Amino acid sequence: MWRIRSFLNTDPPHLAKIWNEHHAAVQSPSRCSVNLWDQCILSKIYFRPEHLLLAVDESDLAVGFIHFGSGMEGTPWHSQPRIDADAEPPVGLVHALCVVPNHDEDKIAQQLIQHAVGCMRQAGHLRMLALGSLESSVFYLGIADGDNLMGVLHTDTRTHAWFEKGGFRDTLTTQCWDLSLDVFRPPVDRLQIAIRRTCSIGRILEESHPSWWVSTVLGHCDQSRFHLMVHGPERTEMEILYWYPDSTLRGVDSHTARLSLPAVTTDETQRERLVCLISESARQLQQERKRTIRVVTTETDGSMHLLLKRLGFRWIRNGSEMELDTTRADAQVGSTAFPID
Repeated sequence: MWRIRSFLNTDPPHLAKIWNEHHAAVQSPSRCSVNLWDQCILSKIYFRPEHLLLAVDESDLAVGFIHFGSGMEGTPWHSQPRIDADAEPPVGLVHALCVVPNHDEDKIAQQLIQHAVGCMRQAGHLRMLALGSLESSVFYLGIADGDNLMGVLHTDTRTHAWFEKGGFRDTLTTQCWDLSLDVFRPPVDRLQIAIRRTCSIGRILEESHPSWWVSTVLGHCDQSRFHLMVHGPERTEMEILYWYPDSTLRGVDSHTARLSLPAVTTDETQRERLVCLISESARQLQQERKRTIRVVTTETDGSMHLLLKRLGFRWIRNGSEMELDTTRADAQVGSTAFPID
């Protein structure tokens, strides 16, 4: 039996070791050094030590951890969070689950999941998602596989089996699309020429960014916002946000710009304006020597897929958002029978 305890200030070296060994076991390049833990995760003002649990063996050696908390389902982190005292508790999120590879790894993972689910139920969460939840995720952005936006990657059968055994089920398939800026050429046709005559595209100055919340979530990242202005009279028609880890952080990919997009409408003019906005901003990122633009979307968003293909994006990989709904009669419910130190 392993003892489960909450995070201590001396744990970052243990967390870094567990993270790196766990991801190496599934051939993932993701690494999270002590410096990244300190600067990008533990320093967040919304980090709670009681939401990061470690499993330790009889010799007091940490062999796994699980990080969980509240999510903001339906509210992307690049929007201002809604605060409503009368609202139902938000969905629970498992941000990360890592276990050192060994013959007892399945048992360790199940014990960690049971504790986390039990804690989230005590906090009033009836539904829980893993890992992360598209753009409602607020941890491990730019660090975890899929930037913690894709759920459990389909290539990570190990972690998927742990959550499935813990009662989680696949509910949403996510997709990652990349655009190589080394070969990118903006589409040029009659529609695009007409839009460029009636619109202008510019970069929004950093000091004009309105949201303290976005600055908090992306405190370890640089942001670039672009907007499309329609002439006569001038008005801002749409905005897009790129973000990427600060280039001074070692061990993360700062050459890939992650793109947060608005929903793609069926209106042809609006869709073509969005193509124009992405194209022009991509040209500016080329000049800044970014190598790739990355977008995470859902498998069912056909309009988004058509737009991405038009710009030259290529599908890279799939993931699954996994859900545990404790209101279902067949749901496996986590237990807090084991004490948490």
